[in-house]
Amino acid sequence: MHRFRIAALADPQSLPRITGFFGQRGLVPAAVAVQTGDGAMRLRIDVPGLDDGAAAVIASKLGALFAVTDVAMSDGVPAE
Repeated sequence: MHRFRIAALADPQSLPRITGFFGQRGLVPAAVAVQTGDGAMRLRIDVPGLDDGAAAVIASKLGALFAVTDVAMSDGVPAE
């Protein structure tokens, strides 16, 4: 399981763009959590079944999205 922690602008299109990125690749997250405040949005997305290389590519591409200000990723996250 890989966990993506994403910081983005609290823009109405941020959430669908970020989650749509996973859907376009046929990935169904095991969990998604979102918090907003002070003009920012913080997301935690847990995705099972990714190898480390694919997860790193996804993290890099998420970081290139317009509204995304930071992306961190960890692997080996236990399922909740």
